[in-house]
Amino acid sequence: MSGQCKNLVHISLIAVAIVNSVTAESCQQLSPCSCKMSDGFVVDLSSISNTDQTPYFQDVLRQGSNNELYSFNACSGFTEGTGSCSNVALCMVSISGPIEQYKSLGSQTSASFSVNGDVIDLHYDDGDSGAISVVHLSCDEGTLGTMDPKGSAGGPYEINISTKLVCRNNSSKISAGSIILIGFASIVFFYIVLGVVIQKVVRKQSGVHLIPNYELWSSVPGNIKVGIMYTVKCGKTGHHFDKI
Repeated sequence: MSGQCKNLVHISLIAVAIVNSVTAESCQQLSPCSCKMSDGFVVDLSSISNTDQTPYFQDVLRQGSNNELYSFNACSGFTEGTGSCSNVALCMVSISGPIEQYKSLGSQTSASFSVNGDVIDLHYDDGDSGAISVVHLSCDEGTLGTMDPKGSAGGPYEINISTKLVCRNNSSKISAGSIILIGFASIVFFYIVLGVVIQKVVRKQSGVHLIPNYELWSSVPGNIKVGIMYTVKCGKTGHHFDKI
């Protein structure tokens, strides 16, 4: 592969990365239990969070288990049992006969948000226990909040919560027209960035000639004017379309 081809490949990859970073969905954290989506929609879990140092979701049994329970409170810390679950956001208790073992899965100080398609993820980690956990928040218009712990299969502890608090109403959803405009703007951005870089690096151009296809775009205003005049004067402009 020639040097110019390698440069074009690298430039294309950089441009794609730039476009992806511009259009990627995100949720800017406002507090340990709230964040703001890129379209302005605010996710606020305070309605499913207690303020009296007790968990809103308390001792929810993991499906398929009879001795593994989870408690969760998004906005403020709670204390449960006699183990490490002191001022935490998420706690797991394992029961073996009369013995109960409590394990912290993270506190509000470690909370962070991310977006994965239609699901908003709330991440935690616990420095003492080394536990990493993810609370998956999915839309369900029919419930304020239900929790379904999945536990850990060697990776992070995973908790599914269905709640109407993450459902965007019709006015806050991105419309089809907006999606088309965003896509068009991304293509234009990609075209300009890649074109300018190619003109500069590969073709060694400068000034206005950095604009990709400058001759074509610079002729557009004149061609539009000719077209308008031709239409208004019913073709009596002295111009012919073969000149456009």
